[in-house]
Amino acid sequence: MRDIYYHEIAISYKKGKAFIKDETWAVSLYQTSMDIMKHDRKTMSRLKEKYYSSGYKSQRQLVITKIISSKVVGTPSLQLV
Repeated sequence: MRDIYYHEIAISYKKGKAFIKDETWAVSLYQTSMDIMKHDRKTMSRLKEKYYSSGYKSQRQLVITKIISSKVVGTPSLQLV
């Protein structure tokens, strides 16, 4: 079974013509920034909602540039019926 990780991450997003850098957090099953961006839709949609308003008309470009720190917070539980 895979572990659940709490990551402190560095991101870069584009608003207008400027690229803005920020640090935030993410909880994910994935360990690398590329895997989070490719496979973890829930985390990426949460980050896009955080940095772009619902009325933002242009393309939403958000990139996880670096994982600053990572900590194991648990394992997924199996629910047997």
